[in-house]
Amino acid sequence: MKRRNMLKMAGGLLLLLSGARAWALKAGSSSDITDVSQEALDKLFDLSVPDMSGQSHTVREYTNKPLVLNFWATWCPPCVKEMPDLEALHQTYPNVNFVGFAADTERNMLKFEEKVKVTYPLLVAGMGSISLMKNLGNKTGGLPFTLIFDAGGKLSHKILGQVEKDELEQILKTL
Repeated sequence: MKRRNMLKMAGGLLLLLSGARAWALKAGSSSDITDVSQEALDKLFDLSVPDMSGQSHTVREYTNKPLVLNFWATWCPPCVKEMPDLEALHQTYPNVNFVGFAADTERNMLKFEEKVKVTYPLLVAGMGSISLMKNLGNKTGGLPFTLIFDAGGKLSHKILGQVEKDELEQILKTL
């Protein structure tokens, strides 16, 4: 009987923790940027990643003005849900670069693009981007994950989970 009660308590605790994590991801959470090394940022900036037409790009190409770098995947519901907000902000703030960095395949992204249109660049980073995110302070490798840089390429904010449009807009106004 004691073992059964312990299992029920453990199951309840897991359910509680997963619900809290889902809420935190849904709500979005800005986190400390001091846990990101310059070495990790340099690796990110210099990594050559193809777009959906196969042309290679580096993140550094987009640091000539403020940058919103959004790690996402077609199979991630919160990622898909935030894309219209990111697109709207991209249209509102032409002085800010927006780039989608997909932990996905080109094939999945091409199918996805038929349904959800965005005008900002989408790069095919693949599943290797999960370990990259972990080095950038996203210890769980959760998606979506958004990094915001100033015009000089200095990291100013990290958001783990779905971005809140109003919160991101307030950040963009300060860049």
